[in-house]
Amino acid sequence: MNRVSVFVRRRRIEKLERWTLRAILAEAFFLALFPSVAAGAVIVGILTWFLRLQTDPRFKMRSLPFDVPVTIFVLIGAMSVFLSPARSFSLFYNYCGLVGIYGLTYILVGQNIRNYSQVKSFFAALGSSAILVVLWGYFQYIFGIDTADMKWVDGDAFPELKKRVFSTLENPNVLAGYLDVFICLFLGLLSKVEGKFEKIILIGLIVGFSACLAMTYSRGAFLSLAIIFVIYGILRDKRILLLFIIITGATVYGDATFTDRILSVFTSSTDSSEGLRIGIWVSTISMIADHPFAGIGWGAYKFIYPQYNYYLEDPNVLIYHAHNLFLNVAAEVGIVGALAFFWYFFGTMFSALSSDSDERFEKIKLSFAEVMRQAAEKDFTPRLVNIFMTSKFLQTLAQSKSLLMTRMSDLSDKLMDMISFTPSEEELRKSGKSDEDIKDEDISDEENPELVHHEELKWSSPPIAEQKKSDESEDSPDSGEEKDKEKDKDDEFKTDLQKFADETNFEKLSALWDKKTAEGLRFGIGLAFLSMTLNGITDDVLFNIPSAMLMWQLGALSAAINLISNDETVKKRRRRK
Repeated sequence: MNRVSVFVRRRRIEKLERWTLRAILAEAFFLALFPSVAAGAVIVGILTWFLRLQTDPRFKMRSLPFDVPVTIFVLIGAMSVFLSPARSFSLFYNYCGLVGIYGLTYILVGQNIRNYSQVKSFFAALGSSAILVVLWGYFQYIFGIDTADMKWVDGDAFPELKKRVFSTLENPNVLAGYLDVFICLFLGLLSKVEGKFEKIILIGLIVGFSACLAMTYSRGAFLSLAIIFVIYGILRDKRILLLFIIITGATVYGDATFTDRILSVFTSSTDSSEGLRIGIWVSTISMIADHPFAGIGWGAYKFIYPQYNYYLEDPNVLIYHAHNLFLNVAAEVGIVGALAFFWYFFGTMFSALSSDSDERFEKIKLSFAEVMRQAAEKDFTPRLVNIFMTSKFLQTLAQSKSLLMTRMSDLSDKLMDMISFTPSEEELRKSGKSDEDIKDEDISDEENPELVHHEELKWSSPPIAEQKKSDESEDSPDSGEEKDKEKDKDDEFKTDLQKFADETNFEKLSALWDKKTAEGLRFGIGLAFLSMTLNGITDDVLFNIPSAMLMWQLGALSAAINLISNDETVKKRRRRK
């Protein structure tokens, strides 16, 4: 393969990788703002990902932990469509337009998020979008929006309830479930960060999102979040319970309607939504009993419900879902499809929640091994350290090393210049290449060793190379006495050595922070799935398109983080060997 074709192929692969990542970030950002734009980003991302698979032989598909249940669910969902009484609607909109997007989202995120930096970028896009959603909710609450005539307000039970924010998500209950998810993600990150500034930022976000949650007056979401806070406080940090009590107390003190709304769950009331849900659940159980294998068809609930209307007397009222996540899935795709979905859903939740305990157990094992090693060396190691630290041996060794590496760097440069296959700029221009191509000609390629630029094979570290140049520039006739020059060189060497140590530590800390962010985010995903489980008891939280896409995104992200962590573990074991 000639140099031009390798260069073109490499540039094409880089562009496809960038466009795929941009599509993933665009989907995450526009998910709750403009769902149609997010769906379009999924299509673009899938196309660029597929082209990269065909172009880059080193980029392979990888197996995600829950590929099997996701595949079963998608296939059973397709089978259920052909049993639907509204086949065309279920096929072209509910299945191809919804389930297809969900499956492609799972593939796109799970197959392309492959390092901790991409995990951070993905969450930054999700988080910035969520902040805009919350700000719009505050705007609705401050400037007022009359929701009395909307279908999700029970004016008879709560006549004083005139204002429920829903932001960009069309329904206060959907917004509340969305906010629950992000509060859980922030809690997961809070369990990992160590800096005070980061903790303050996360606590501020939790408070701000919780206040917006109170503005939705959603009882199920609030109670679900309360359970999450209690679990987190008991297992993690009891101070988070105090924070939740303060937020709740301030809300109760400032809004009596919120108190009445929450207490109505535990007291007998005339709230028609409770009786409506029970009636719908009874009807849904009958649907499952009559269609146990493939269900009534994906998205066909509103067409089938009138045949099982045991509660509502008005046939003109449309019921779109079962107000229960688990019953709704079982009714539409049958028991087999529901089991596959629950396998993926609860498998992701338990896997994400248990990942943190596994890490702590691993730390305990490593700590125990370190203690045993220190105990075995306690007689010999301190003596050896004292011998070296109390003399000038280390200083002499460091100076000798710098001199040796500088000479080896000079030798390697000369050898590579002699055997380099790099053509001159005039030869490259004669071959028809542009100036931009000439500048990028030193990019290495693993499949073509002759393309590796000799600068990448220098044996010296960056500070030492810089020191070599500074030493050469100071060897002039007017440089003063020999002793002063040697002293200056020693001082500069120590300064460069300290800079190198600082830069190396910064890189390590940055990598450690990326890893901690991903681990905390995965733990937060486990909490988010737990909140969706609790919310799903009284509502189908995945009926809304952005909420469902968010669930599939987070599930795939959890799987990707798991694979990244496993890859890091394998690399560490190889280094130890």
